[in-house]
Amino acid sequence: MKPTTAAFSLLLTPLGVFAQGVQVSSSTATLNHPVAVSVSTSTPVLTQSISTHTLATPPLATTNLKTSSSTALIGMPAISSNTAQEQIPQVSTIPLDGVSQAKADYQEGLSDFKNGQDSAGREKMADAFSIVISRFHDPGLPKILAPDFDDMLKKIRVSITSETEHIPINPNDPNVQKMIDLYLRRPKATEAALSKSGMYRDMIMSALKKKGLPPELFYLVMAESEFKDNALSRSGAAGLWQFMPGTAVKYGLKVTYWEDERYEPAKETMAAIHYLSDLHRWFGDWALALAAYNRGEGGLGYEMKMSRALNFGTLSSRGALPTQTNFYVPKFEACVLIGENPAKYGFHPQYASPNSYDTVTIPHALDLGIAARCAQTTESALRQLNPELRAWCTPENKSGFTLKIPQGTEKSFETALAQVKDWNPGPTMLRYRIRRGDILGKIARRYHTSISNLIKINHIRSVRTLRPGQIILIQPGIRRKTRIRRLARRRHRQSRLHHRIKKRKKARG
Repeated sequence: MKPTTAAFSLLLTPLGVFAQGVQVSSSTATLNHPVAVSVSTSTPVLTQSISTHTLATPPLATTNLKTSSSTALIGMPAISSNTAQEQIPQVSTIPLDGVSQAKADYQEGLSDFKNGQDSAGREKMADAFSIVISRFHDPGLPKILAPDFDDMLKKIRVSITSETEHIPINPNDPNVQKMIDLYLRRPKATEAALSKSGMYRDMIMSALKKKGLPPELFYLVMAESEFKDNALSRSGAAGLWQFMPGTAVKYGLKVTYWEDERYEPAKETMAAIHYLSDLHRWFGDWALALAAYNRGEGGLGYEMKMSRALNFGTLSSRGALPTQTNFYVPKFEACVLIGENPAKYGFHPQYASPNSYDTVTIPHALDLGIAARCAQTTESALRQLNPELRAWCTPENKSGFTLKIPQGTEKSFETALAQVKDWNPGPTMLRYRIRRGDILGKIARRYHTSISNLIKINHIRSVRTLRPGQIILIQPGIRRKTRIRRLARRRHRQSRLHHRIKKRKKARG
């Protein structure tokens, strides 16, 4: 059960009362309440036990503190004894076992929180809190601790009683260990992914916190795309969060010929957060929600129904899940463990900084080549800042498109663009040097034009006259790769259908 703030307040109260009520010097002790103190003189370390029960005798404001080898009563007249009497040494010099470790755990916890490693931070804070709780009985505690220890207790209490929900991670799960081993076999790729995570950490963490979702979900991006904003899977999932087109449109992302907002990190992050929130509300469990994120809510619901399973563990043990989904949640947990403590696994990432850029509003379609020249950069660099753009220009029939340009170029960009008359001119001629093995058909396909167009522009009488090193002019066409891909998919479907028909006829005959 999760500890409450009230419960920890009760645990912290004795220390606060004691710290305010007890002032120990080298000769006298002033107390608000009479306390029985047992002193052992046989060891160099002073051990004291406190009883907070009020004694029957009335309290005295100040009394001399003297001890025998057995017991001294504070708040009562001094006890005479024939044995040698000793003064209590200054409490500030008394070593207190474990306090230094508590301080170290506390500082490590703060460092983990600062670096975004919440799980590791909570563990360190809990360790420090446990040590402090175990030392409540020691009256030397207030004097020995550092001046900021009261603040430390408050911060620990806030840290481990935070209302933010967290996803439980099981590092001892064999499947989690298998996934960790897979990442350890790819050290360069894993370290590169961790380094790139710095570009998106602040943005994603802020969005998760605003929605009240667990911070561990940040590492779902590593499990999905390894923080590659241009990632595209074989099944058609795209972007950091690997959204399928249908799900993307359902959650407000535009997927058109002109732009695909699955590649825009901030917009896709908001859509993913809403989707994960809906999945958690639907299934009531984060493990099932994560599995549904990979499998689809319909598919996972069907498998739960068929297997009569109520949780992810049962689904996995009954073999009801596809292999990819079965290892998806352990893969996510492995990413959390590695991401929050990379040094433990031998990784030392150099975290990248978020991209800095200016934004300008484009009233109508603008060729990206012209935009790059106005921004004094390259078209490739401009596309990296605007990965959602899929065509050669900003979206047609969309006024007010926000274009990202390199930081510090906003004024010069607007000045240069004001002098451009045609924002979307036709393709210009390119100079191409013939290489060994080139043929006109291959060149035409590469630049989306036709053989007849190449022959006409370059006045070619015979293809046999082409020689390596020769320069020809090419006017790129407007035919797009997407049309070629669609045609290829259509032919593939027709081929599969033809194969099925032949198989059925053969089975009937």
